[in-house]
This record gives sequence, structure tokens and C-alpha cells, in this order.
Amino acid sequence: MRELAILKKELPEGATMVSNSEVDTFLTCMKKWFFAFILNKEPIKKSRSLSVGIIMHEILAEFYRGRMHGLDKQQAYQLAMVLLTKHFREATDFEPLSVVQALFARYIEQETLAETSEILAVEEDFYLPFTDQIWYAMRLDLLVRSLHGRSSGNVNLVDHKTTYDFYTVDDLALNPQTPKYVGALRFNGVPVEDGYLNQFRTRFPAHLIGKKTDEDLFKLSRTQTTPERIKNSFRQQVIASERIIAMRKLPRELQVQEAIPIMNRMVCRNCPFKLPCQMSEDGVHIGSVMNSQFMDRTYGYKVLEDGTT
Repeated sequence: MRELAILKKELPEGATMVSNSEVDTFLTCMKKWFFAFILNKEPIKKSRSLSVGIIMHEILAEFYRGRMHGLDKQQAYQLAMVLLTKHFREATDFEPLSVVQALFARYIEQETLAETSEILAVEEDFYLPFTDQIWYAMRLDLLVRSLHGRSSGNVNLVDHKTTYDFYTVDDLALNPQTPKYVGALRFNGVPVEDGYLNQFRTRFPAHLIGKKTDEDLFKLSRTQTTPERIKNSFRQQVIASERIIAMRKLPRELQVQEAIPIMNRMVCRNCPFKLPCQMSEDGVHIGSVMNSQFMDRTYGYKVLEDGTT
């Protein structure tokens, strides 16, 4: 599409990239950021919520990619199910996959987004300049153009979210990602009207999903992104990015010292790096744990030690 042609799918040589997920992790806990983005690690055994989220995003991307390329709903559904079947063949824990299967089947029954919109992009990575030095990496779940009604012609960002409970009004207002994405796209000439969260409620086991209503399971929420929210989100992203880049340049010994754990009960409770963090705070060597329970990060944007990608 013409609107997407100006977005860069590769970073310029020597560019420094920081993503929203890296900033979010850094501001949540510097120690967690150190494990995830300096050591570049993720747990081998993922939590239920993370497994459901990752697989659901893959299945949705397969479905909407098929719709974008002209498949009807049933054909695109079958395409997505081929991918899900592959996950089942390779899995050792079937519960998250069963939840995805049940949720996705219900979602397709009531899904109208592909009928009422032209799909412009599906789960694509784009790189956009925030400053001359700092580039922002963003992965769009969906970019669509409305085809019907008063909003016909409007371009909107759609972000899939798997969540235990639906976002409240306050949650939507505090969501930092959508204003950055909408603002970055507008800055680069894509006339995005607003962003939407396409929410999937994952709290129910697979055998109960069939007994729930669509309203229990799915919710499409407009974020109502304002110019001031975009401006403040950009400012905060740049400030945090500058701090991250400075941390990246430190020697490893200083990175370890400067990456202070947040030590907050709410934050630490479900942190995947809780065990090595506790061990390092007690002065216990974490090498064996990192080698046996963690692997190189597979999702996100690869960052080299010099801060480039």
C-alpha cells in the first residue's frame, strides 16, 4: 500500500534501536531488563499466560494474513488451524494450546473485522526515527482501513491482547504502547485515526469457554489517543531510550551493579527471572540456573552489544 511504502522495514546502518517492550521492561525493573535485554534470555518453560499469548498472536496473524491475501473466512481459519496443529504435535503441555483452540474457534464465529475493513499490514516490524540517533522498533498486529459507515476510509491500528480480565478505562488510559505506535505512524505519513485493543479473555479453562458468552470472552476497545498523550509518550520513550543506551555502553561489571532490582511484591511475583535474581542478591552464582532454565530470547528485536541491530 502507498501509505506503508514510507515506513522502513530495515534499520539504516549504524542506527540505535529501542523498542517499546524494552522501555517497558527497563522502567518496570532494571534487573529484569538486564536478564532479558543484556543477557538476551527468556525462560525455557513459559508460563500459561505467556504461552497462550504467543500462540494466539501467531494464529491470529496466520488468519488475518490469509484474509489479506484473498482467502475467505473458512479458508483462512483452516490455514491458521494447520499452524495450531503443528504446535500440538510439538507440545508437551497441551493446556495452553487447548485454550487457544477453543478461544480462536469462538472468535471466528463472531469476527467481522476482516469483513468491514481492508487489511493493510499483519504482524510486521517497522523502524521509525524518534531522533537523529534513536530509532523506534514497532511490531504492528494489524493495520486496517474501514470500508463501511461514517468511518469509511479511516486507518486504524489494532493490537491483539490476551488478558486475564478486560482492560478497564484506567488501564486503557495508562497503556503506553498505542500512543507511541499511533504517533509514530502519523509522524511518518500514515493517517492513523486511532488504536484499538482486540482483547481475548484467557482466564477460563478450555472446557468452560464454550459455556461463556462472546461478551465474556472478547472486547474491542478504542484507546482514544489524544495529541497530548502521543507527545508525552514520545518524550518518555526518548528519555528512557537515552538511559538504556547509556546502560548498554557500560562494561558488563558496571551493568550488573547498576541494574538494581525493583524488589516490589506485585512486580516480582510473576517475574520469570525471580529465581536467578534472588540467587544473585544472595551472592550465589547463577550460571547453572541460567544455562538449565533459560535460553536465548526468540521474540523481539535482536540487539547487538554495541546497541545496533
